[in-house]
Amino acid sequence: MRTILTAGASALVTALLVATTSFVRGLDGTFSGAAQPDTAILLSTVSQRDVVRSSVSAGLGELVSASVPGVEVTSGEIHMGTSVRLGAEDGPIYPGFVRGVSDEAYSIHEAVTVTSGRIPRTGEILVGRLAASQMGVDPSALPLGEVLWIESTPFEIVGTFSAPGTTLEAELWTPVAPLRGIVQREDDSVLFVRMASSDFADLNLFTARRLDLELVMIPTAVYYRELTDYFGPIRNMAWALAVIIAGAALFGGANTMGAAVQDRMRELATLRAVGYSGWHLAKSLAQESVLLACAGGLAGLLVARFALDGTSVGLAMSAFALELDAVSILVGFAGAFLLGILGVAPAAFRASRISVALALKDT
Repeated sequence: MRTILTAGASALVTALLVATTSFVRGLDGTFSGAAQPDTAILLSTVSQRDVVRSSVSAGLGELVSASVPGVEVTSGEIHMGTSVRLGAEDGPIYPGFVRGVSDEAYSIHEAVTVTSGRIPRTGEILVGRLAASQMGVDPSALPLGEVLWIESTPFEIVGTFSAPGTTLEAELWTPVAPLRGIVQREDDSVLFVRMASSDFADLNLFTARRLDLELVMIPTAVYYRELTDYFGPIRNMAWALAVIIAGAALFGGANTMGAAVQDRMRELATLRAVGYSGWHLAKSLAQESVLLACAGGLAGLLVARFALDGTSVGLAMSAFALELDAVSILVGFAGAFLLGILGVAPAAFRASRISVALALKDT
């Protein structure tokens, strides 16, 4: 039973470290993956860098293209968090993130790939791979042909898309022009601008000169890095939780190995009496502990593989997938290995200094 509990503790720590590493890497990669070195975002100065609260002119794209050299393509978009109903206008309400896009958006956001169906037209919508997770429903609830009600207006699902490593996968896309009429607004939320190079000097000069437009220019690399930093406390909390549980398992393992040495005192003393040195006894105990911890680690990896791989985590108005990559597996198994080494260290030290006469006499 002691052996099973020790291996179980190692398996728990391994699975936890894998989950934490996958969570942190997924969180960081989701925002950084949406960044493009040659693309910038134009927001209103009063938005405080929030795309939902931002408001820019609907014709800003044409003005920027005509005024700034080096502009390849622009995409005016509406970003809005809203309530979504499934099936009927009086159906259950779910939170959703809707993005109104033009045809140019599919050129700017290169990560987007339509995986089924087609690009939507008026009254239609394109569903991201993780939109169901963000809404809190089963993916089977959003098949092609299903109707979503947004702002009391029906939208038919005509396609799905994926955008690995970005926040886009948790969104619902629909043409921007009809969406303006539905939500009764004449403006856009943001303007994405792709330049011929990663030099945004001319674009920044345009925003500085046109004070009447009240714009701020942010390269997407900077914008998404700031989003990653914003969620830093969540990452730190996840790592703190993993360290606390690993520490508890470490002390538990040390107690277990200490009890095992006490129970095997006569055996260890006999080995010393027939010629084994204290170093050999310590090494033998370390081998047993590492073997047991690694066996539990393999079990933890299997648990993580079947329980976590491919699942998604909803975060605010976005979502990201948990994927078991080489880094998360390495971190998890390294944790199990260190648990075996550190957990046996006190017991191994005690065994290496065992007194043969006293040990045989006490037992």
